[in-house]
Amino acid sequence: MQFNLEFLEHDVAIAQDTWTALATTGSDHTLANVRAVIEGVLERGGAFTVEGNDGQVAQRIDTAADFEGFMQDVDMQRSQYAQDQA
Repeated sequence: MQFNLEFLEHDVAIAQDTWTALATTGSDHTLANVRAVIEGVLERGGAFTVEGNDGQVAQRIDTAADFEGFMQDVDMQRSQYAQDQA
């Protein structure tokens, strides 16, 4: 499976559909790599955005702390998805 991140001058963005696929069915390794990239951007003062199909920002994260909470939700989604598939 291929996932694309868009790097802007100081920020990183991903399409909502792509993020949903990554968060639910992406491999642990791929998700960890994407997570590391996003954390690096946030540490340098950038932002992470999830963009809707209309190109508008569906979610914007500006701090590492907010991203950590976001990823906790993702971890719960992944666990629920795995249980549903079992």
